[in-house]
Amino acid sequence: MDRAGTAVRLVSSSQEQQARVGVSQWHSTTETPETSLRLPRAFTTYLHEPLAQRPAGSAGKRGECMLTFAAEQGKTRLRHSFVTHPFHLTRPWYLDPALPGMTVVYVQTPAGGLIQGDRTSLRFVLGPEAQVHLTNQAAEKIHTMTANCALQQISFVLGPGAYAEYVPEPIILFPGARFGQQLQVELGEEARFFFAELFVSHRPAGSASFDALATSLSVRNSHETLLLHDRSLVFPAQQDLAGPGILGPHHVWGQALLIGPVVPPIWAQEIHALLSGEPAVACGTTVLPGGYGIGVKVVGSEVRAVRRVLHTAWQALRTRSLGVSACVFPK
Repeated sequence: MDRAGTAVRLVSSSQEQQARVGVSQWHSTTETPETSLRLPRAFTTYLHEPLAQRPAGSAGKRGECMLTFAAEQGKTRLRHSFVTHPFHLTRPWYLDPALPGMTVVYVQTPAGGLIQGDRTSLRFVLGPEAQVHLTNQAAEKIHTMTANCALQQISFVLGPGAYAEYVPEPIILFPGARFGQQLQVELGEEARFFFAELFVSHRPAGSASFDALATSLSVRNSHETLLLHDRSLVFPAQQDLAGPGILGPHHVWGQALLIGPVVPPIWAQEIHALLSGEPAVACGTTVLPGGYGIGVKVVGSEVRAVRRVLHTAWQALRTRSLGVSACVFPK
């Protein structure tokens, strides 16, 4: 499989520099997920496997999405953007009646999923008091691979008082898929970040599982103090996912978390009580290290059931943190 793409830069370098005042710098366009991701050593062996088609991370197999937002007169505006294949950006929307100034952005991937050798980077910068909800239009497929892997790096920089929600559609891991993802977040003073993700192991009758999955989530404050680091490495061929303490009989799993200012520990108990009534899932709720937020993890056998748990968690966390309920955005 192969494909090619083109890029159009929408702003000049000087404009980008002005947009970065008071926030972290853009990644250099010469930096790739291969050089910037901190992958487990056992996973990096895939990086050196040659491809019969276009080399890994080359033109058409390297995508970037870089967006900068600023709060102006009660509304958050998209001020600068740089997007290349396989990403496509719609215009910002204002769809949340509870937060009318929040911009809602759909980052689309019309290419049909990630294949071997793909390398993608997404970077979102929010100025002070900006409010952004980021999602995509449909589930992301990680296709079957015979060599190398697919990598995705995501980073958020939130200025003081900013609020971001990152709620992508499920990631579907096809048999033989090898996928590495790293999410890095930098929080300014009083900034808040909500994140929910969902993975599905797609195994048609008689087929094998995905080959490998490596994920990493790290959150730091503006002083570079580490607030949270969570990572996982899964090789189903080496350790059966159906084993005790892993997925058991399930093939769908996900997590949701809100991190920012210190929260009351009672929130974890209240949210767990809300989630415990959902049938056909197993879930847990915890206070994050230092009390800087709440985390929820869930496994199940149905995507709909796991999604309900994650949405309920989002609803509860948003209500407690911002005083407004969560919205169901059109897809």
